Amino acid sequence: MSTSPRKAGKGKWIALIASFVLLVGVGVTYLVGYGLAGEKLPVHATISGIDVGGLTRAAAVSKLQTDLSSGGTITIKYGAESVTLQRTAVASVDYDTSVANAGGGVRSWNPLDIINQLFGGGETEVVSTVNESVLAASIRELAAKVDRQPVDASVAVVDGAPQVTAGVVGQQLDVSATVAAVSAGLLTASEFEAVVAEREPAVTTAAANAAAQLAVQAMSGPVTVTVGDKGKLTLRPETIAATLVFTPSGGGLGLGFDSAALNGAVAKDLDELGLTAPVDAKFTISGKKSGKPKIKASVDGAGIDVEQLAERLVPALSGTREVAVDVAPRPAQFTTADAEAMGVKEITGEFTTVFPGSTYRWNNIGKAAKLINGTYVAPGETFSMNQCLGERTKAAGWMAGGGIANGKIDPNIYGGGVSQSTTTTFNAIFFAGLEDVYHKPHSLYFSRYPKGREATLDWKMVDMKFKNDSPYGVLLQAWITGKKGDSSGKVTVRVWSTKVYEIKTSKLKITNRRSPGPTKYDDSADCVPQSAMSGFDVSFNRLFYKDGELVKKEPFKWSYNTLTKVVCGKKPK
Repeated sequence: MSTSPRKAGKGKWIALIASFVLLVGVGVTYLVGYGLAGEKLPVHATISGIDVGGLTRAAAVSKLQTDLSSGGTITIKYGAESVTLQRTAVASVDYDTSVANAGGGVRSWNPLDIINQLFGGGETEVVSTVNESVLAASIRELAAKVDRQPVDASVAVVDGAPQVTAGVVGQQLDVSATVAAVSAGLLTASEFEAVVAEREPAVTTAAANAAAQLAVQAMSGPVTVTVGDKGKLTLRPETIAATLVFTPSGGGLGLGFDSAALNGAVAKDLDELGLTAPVDAKFTISGKKSGKPKIKASVDGAGIDVEQLAERLVPALSGTREVAVDVAPRPAQFTTADAEAMGVKEITGEFTTVFPGSTYRWNNIGKAAKLINGTYVAPGETFSMNQCLGERTKAAGWMAGGGIANGKIDPNIYGGGVSQSTTTTFNAIFFAGLEDVYHKPHSLYFSRYPKGREATLDWKMVDMKFKNDSPYGVLLQAWITGKKGDSSGKVTVRVWSTKVYEIKTSKLKITNRRSPGPTKYDDSADCVPQSAMSGFDVSFNRLFYKDGELVKKEPFKWSYNTLTKVVCGKKPK
């Protein structure tokens, strides 16, 4: 059966109308979707856990700024210690990029974008930058407060019995791990716990206890030592206890012996067996102007190798408790040949000063000269006047005399007058060209000394030191001229060595002269009269010549105080 043309045309129109309606519907739906999507983020969008779905770009940025901890301070702590820093100093947030990465936020005709904005979205992370170097620097500040070194357990023999000191566990802040932990939560938290690990000591308390048990066995009885063919000696338990040492070894404590202490403990026994200690060569010189350096020859000895004894003792303690050591020659450490090679052969510096002949000066300056005389200073060594003379006390043979204390003359200072010896020695080494390590001129000027080229001395606060910076040995010679009862005396210090430099001084420059001011009158019972002294500044150079040419200058300068005259009694009308 055939279809009529009329019906066929009608169906075509219906199809066209339906397509048109569908197209219109899709278009309307598309327009509605476009309108609904607008400039909003996908409905299910979250950024670092913050719901920004359906928000406009501006609203999403505002919400991130509100909900994220992007400002204020953060605190990193461990126990009672902490550091605080501004969050903005270590972190910055890119809000626009963070929102863009969440998708949408921009009006689009792309149907896929519209569908995503209406029905899609998911979790993205906020875009931020962490300045790890600044963060690590602050964490290291905390580490300086938190870190604690572990303390090894130890054993010491006290009153013949081993005593254990327990080890202490240390701790160390892990900077890298703490930086990572803080960086991960920098925008969501304000307080962080530092990552800290314990540090076990290398020697544990258990290891020390084990070593103490070995020590008990070591001290349980004597040890017999066969000394070559010379005989035997006995190490008593108390000797073992006094020389026993404990050294870390493989996580524990091993037993050993202090060689120096062991050497002292057996020295007398070795002498009785006929073994003699070596004697070093020595320089001698008389304290007279005619005296010249002499060398007292070294003498080799014979003895045992104490290191060998210490090494062989350890296994013997848990065995037969018998040990044998060899006897061998023991050469002197400083031989006659060594002394001869030191070049102590000529006078390189000499100086003499005159002192008033008071009783205490004859005593103290004479005593100082005897102590200085014969002092040898090896190349590279530093001489200390305080060390040479020792503390000035009545018991040591020093007398009380005049000295400067608190800017005034004090007549009751033990060792008064030793500054005369110090000044003389300083000038001798000055002209010998030796290194001035430290010296301090007097605060007041005394005319018996060269201006600016003198040195005071105090046991507690002021020393005079020089270094033998030459390749030759230095021997000091000192003596006094005159006798007790004379109105004045002289002290001379001479330096013997090999001349390196010819020393001269530049012309003195004296400036800033100052008056002592008006006389003071004191009618108190403890008044001490004093003379007036003017003050001034002085400067000059020490000049070093070699082969006739100036090779070095060394500047010196000093400022002398004034001293007001004091008259005991009332001021006359």
